[in-house]
Amino acid sequence: MTPPLHVIQTIDSIAERHGGPTRTIRDLCEALGRAGARVTRIAGNDPSGPDRLLRPDPALAETILVPRTTRLPFPRPDLTATISRLAGPHTIVHDNGLWTPFNLAIPTAARTAGIPWVISPHGMLAPWALAWRRHRKAVAWPLYQRRLLTGAVGLMATAPAEAAHIRAKVPGRPIAVIPNGVAVPAVLPDRRHRDAPQPRTLLFLSRLHPVKNLPGLLTAWGQLAANPNFAEWTLRIAGPDEANHRAEITALAAALPRVTIEGPIAEVEKAAAFATADLFILPSFTENFGVAAAEALAHGLPVIATTGAPWECLVANQCGWHVAPDPASLAAALTKAMSLTPQERRDMGTRGHALAARDFGWDAIARDTRAYYQWLLHGGTRPDFVPDFKNA
Repeated sequence: MTPPLHVIQTIDSIAERHGGPTRTIRDLCEALGRAGARVTRIAGNDPSGPDRLLRPDPALAETILVPRTTRLPFPRPDLTATISRLAGPHTIVHDNGLWTPFNLAIPTAARTAGIPWVISPHGMLAPWALAWRRHRKAVAWPLYQRRLLTGAVGLMATAPAEAAHIRAKVPGRPIAVIPNGVAVPAVLPDRRHRDAPQPRTLLFLSRLHPVKNLPGLLTAWGQLAANPNFAEWTLRIAGPDEANHRAEITALAAALPRVTIEGPIAEVEKAAAFATADLFILPSFTENFGVAAAEALAHGLPVIATTGAPWECLVANQCGWHVAPDPASLAAALTKAMSLTPQERRDMGTRGHALAARDFGWDAIARDTRAYYQWLLHGGTRPDFVPDFKNA
C-alpha cells in the first residue's frame, strides 16, 4: 500500500506575468491532487500588483498566500509557523526557484519544522543564468544558496542538460529528470482555410527578457523580411516585460518591417493566438525546458527552438528545427520554415501535437513526481528517471 503523501509546493509568486513556472506548478499541483496526494501551495503575493493569480483548483490543492518581498527579512516567522502547522510524517516541501528571499526562507522554515525539502532550480544554474547579475549570485552562493541545495533530499530537472548543470554545482545529490507538462487539446483547430494566400504570422510568446535573445531574433528577421517571398509574413512578439527589456527591443524593431510588439496575452486567449499563427519561435540563449515551445506543439504549430533549450526531439519527430541561437542560424531556419507550403507546416504541427500528447501529459508527469517524493521519503528501488548520482 502506498503511504499517504502531503506535498507542500512553494513558489515566489503566482502572478500570471511571471511566466511558465507559475502555470506549470499550478497544473502539477492539480495533477498531484488527482493522483491522490494532499497538496498545499504556498506562494508569495504582492497585493498591489494588477495580475491575475494562477491558483490551482481548490478541490485539488489548497493555496496559502504570504507577503512577497524583495528584501531579506530573516528568518520569516510567518512562513515558519505556516509550514510547521502543516508538518506531518509523510510531508515533503518542494521549493521552486533560487536566489530570491522567498527561496531562502522556505527551506529554512522546512528545516525548522523538520520537513525534508526538494528544490527545482528551473534553469537558474545554467551558465547563462549564473552570469546574469553574477555579482549578486557570487555573494548568495557561499552565503546560503549552496547550503540550501546540498541540504535538499533531492533536486529536480526538466531535461538531462539541466541535470548536468545542477550536478556540476551540487554533486552527489539525487536529481530526478522529469519534463514539464502542458494541457494538450484533444482536437486541433482546422487550419485548412489558411492554405490560400493570406497574411502569415511568426509567433514569439514568452517573457520579454534578455535570456530570450530577442535582439538576435530581430537581427535574423531583418536579414529576410525584405525578401519578397516572405512579404506576407509578420513577426508577432508578445509577453510580459522584464528588466525593462521591451524598450530595447521596441527600439531595435522600429527600423524593421512587419514587427508587432505586444504585452502579455492572457491565458484564456492563448489558444486563439496559437490558432492564428503559422509558426512558433523560441530563440533563447538558455531554457531549462521552454514551456512555450511545448504549448505551441500542443496547439499544432511547428517550432523553431535553439540549442540552448532541450528540444532535440523537434528534429527527431519532424515537427521543428533545433539550431544555434546566433542570428545566421535563426535566419536559415526561418527561411526553411517560411518557405514550406501551408500543408507541410500543418503536417509538422500534427506531428508536434502527437509528440506533446505522448510526452508532456500531466497524468504521467504527476505519477513520476509522486514516485520521486515517495522514494525520497521512504526509500526502495531508485526510479529509472533518477540517474546514478553516487558514481556520477
